[in-house]
Amino acid sequence: MSTDPFRLDGRVAAVTGGGSGIGRGVAEVLAGAGAAVVVGDIDPTGGAQTVARIVAAGGRASFHRTDVTRRGDLGGLVATAVDTYGGLDIHCNIAGAPPPVGELLEVREDDVDRELSITLKAALYGCQAAAEVMVPAGRGAIVNICSTSVDIPAAGHGLYHVGKLAVAGLTRTLALELGPKGVRVNAIAPGATLTNFSARNFTGPDGRVDEERKAAWLAGMAARSPLNLVGSPEDQGLLVLYLVSDAARFVTGQLVRANGGWSMG
Repeated sequence: MSTDPFRLDGRVAAVTGGGSGIGRGVAEVLAGAGAAVVVGDIDPTGGAQTVARIVAAGGRASFHRTDVTRRGDLGGLVATAVDTYGGLDIHCNIAGAPPPVGELLEVREDDVDRELSITLKAALYGCQAAAEVMVPAGRGAIVNICSTSVDIPAAGHGLYHVGKLAVAGLTRTLALELGPKGVRVNAIAPGATLTNFSARNFTGPDGRVDEERKAAWLAGMAARSPLNLVGSPEDQGLLVLYLVSDAARFVTGQLVRANGGWSMG
């Protein structure tokens, strides 16, 4: 083990959803710890911005356009990591999208298909693509993204809750299946985190942020935390850094919460 078990020098990481929000936070933290990072995102502009930020900070990064609802795109992301940097040691399934709102008895078939494509299928296919490289190498670390909603369901958001529960189950099962092959699989369950994803709660149809609504949202979210805090993408990135580093060599199959104490499992 390195004298600094949190360093990732010489390792290669792929991060879906890396063009913004938590995905960008994860990509930047991993690059800051020494990893070469392939940023996967459906938005080329956001992905290019993340790469530019990493390079400006002295890191190594490249971009691969990735629609996580397409299995081939996830395979392409992993292939880019191998072709560009020589391998893949870390894979993070972070991409997400605003979920449909509505009671479960009223959700439509296309809502179900899209939500499960973005949550369960994207995580499964991302893990499969990563494992194709990691298993022959006999090492690797995978991190999936869940949500505090796995602990605290909310009426009207049931489809999102169900999808994230499925990702938690996927994580545990893959930890059992891939552990003997040297690959660790864990998941994070973020609490309220200030990102573009959460900004929909205080952004108008014209794209402008309503500062009064934003302040109310931040206060309401912070009030649910014993720490009276709302998280940042970097908070989640630092948790991912722990899970993919040698510091977590004895950690697999876990759902780890950086949520300010909203829920405690």
